[in-house]
Amino acid sequence: MERIRRNKKAVLCFLMPGFLLYTVLLMVPIGGSLVMSFFKWNGIKNVPMVFVGFSNFKAVATDAMFWHSIKNIMWFMVLTLCTQLPIGLLLAVMLSERFRGYRFFKFAYFVPQVLSTTVIGLLWYFILMPTGVLNTMLQGIGLDSLVKSWLVDKNTAMTTIILVNTWCGIGFHMTVSYAAISGIPDDVVEAAKLDGAVGLKKVFHIIIPMIWESIISSIVVIVTAVLKTFDLVYVMTEGGPNGLTDVPSTLLYKEAFRYNDFGKASVIGVYIFILSVIFTVISLRITKRERLEY
Repeated sequence: MERIRRNKKAVLCFLMPGFLLYTVLLMVPIGGSLVMSFFKWNGIKNVPMVFVGFSNFKAVATDAMFWHSIKNIMWFMVLTLCTQLPIGLLLAVMLSERFRGYRFFKFAYFVPQVLSTTVIGLLWYFILMPTGVLNTMLQGIGLDSLVKSWLVDKNTAMTTIILVNTWCGIGFHMTVSYAAISGIPDDVVEAAKLDGAVGLKKVFHIIIPMIWESIISSIVVIVTAVLKTFDLVYVMTEGGPNGLTDVPSTLLYKEAFRYNDFGKASVIGVYIFILSVIFTVISLRITKRERLEY
């Protein structure tokens, strides 16, 4: 095995298939979007592309709808980080106690993760629509004052979508944290108990420091996933009403396929890529700490 590792040609042969896929499926489209962002084109094959320089970048940067979508995605990121990750970690800690029937709960919490986002969006749309299940239940138990148009009201629309997204993603982060917790040696846990580290002390002083790398991975996954969120928002509201719940990816879709402006759509894609890189680096910087050995 060591001989193979030292053989650069062998290493290159193993890396090449993955590198080619990465290049063709990711780097080439990113490069194409960057090039197209300097042109005005309506997406029709025989219509020539007109070079406009940085005009598309200026148009997007001065578009109030774009900045509204950025505001939405920032709120999306903050609320998701404050709900999805802590709840997933809490469930993982509870399941790590391996109480009776814990396997059923582990399965139940993970089920939303394996469902199609489109299915989940439609399911919650029918629950949250004005005549949906939630409002019907609230009326049935006499809480008419709580009845709302959840996906239309400007005070609840975006937050409601974010909470649905939280429900979808908890299972993934629970599984990652559960696997990390299962890898903590029993003797470390027993020694901590003898020193009085039980309950919340055990969580904050033993579990979280020990699984910090998996927490960092979850944070990076959340940040990058939120910035490219599209399907759930589009299925539930299509970015409406009147752009109220638009995020950059839904705005990109509208510019390309509703307004036939592939140049501006490409610019939005470039901005999403830049934001993803920036926030990933910031997340890694903020969460950087020494690795604990055990």
